[in-house]
Amino acid sequence: MGRVPTLRHPNGWKDGTVIRTLRISHPAFFGIHSAETIRFYSEILNMRIVLRQPNLDDASMEHVFFHVGEDNFIAYFLPYDEVAAVGKYERMRPGYGVMNHLALDVDAQSFAAALERLQVEGVEVHGKIERGYERSIYFRDPNGVRLELLTWLTPPPLRLPQADIIATAQRIRQERGAGFVEDRDVRQAIDELQEPGDIVDEASMESFPASDPPAWTGHRHPAPDEGRM
Repeated sequence: MGRVPTLRHPNGWKDGTVIRTLRISHPAFFGIHSAETIRFYSEILNMRIVLRQPNLDDASMEHVFFHVGEDNFIAYFLPYDEVAAVGKYERMRPGYGVMNHLALDVDAQSFAAALERLQVEGVEVHGKIERGYERSIYFRDPNGVRLELLTWLTPPPLRLPQADIIATAQRIRQERGAGFVEDRDVRQAIDELQEPGDIVDEASMESFPASDPPAWTGHRHPAPDEGRM
């Protein structure tokens, strides 16, 4: 991910631009004990699995989303072959546990503003990346922690829980035999779940027109040890 940034405007910005983070979307972890991890979160902690599909970046792992509550999740990348993954896992371990990145939801306007500001500040940014139903950028904070800003290609209605949308989109993609959840699945899920009076963030919707190609482009998450200082 490159060097730790030195900010060019340490005393702050004066242009009045507001970047509005909505919530912590999910921390993402690499694990080595797949069955135990899934049982721990889904049975012991009673977290609902709303997404379970192959990892877009590494076919040897699956990507699991545990619903923490409200619109918050824990993501885990778990190996299909635990024995083969031991060496990779140990190389990725920086300390206690193996954290990949911390993801923050933003609206489309804040996504564009943040990308511009990061670039002006000289922060190395990986992306923009199309990730099925999301658009993401990745960068490091001054301590080297990797962060993701993500925005949905189709903004969900404000009163419709993301967990329900993702779980419904997961069912739809499985029914059509697709490998990954795409924006089309999210749109269909919203249509199924939405009731009269649900509010959509129109400003975000205008920022990502339907003509924007939603398909994943083949970019990957940088490996946890890439660019480590």
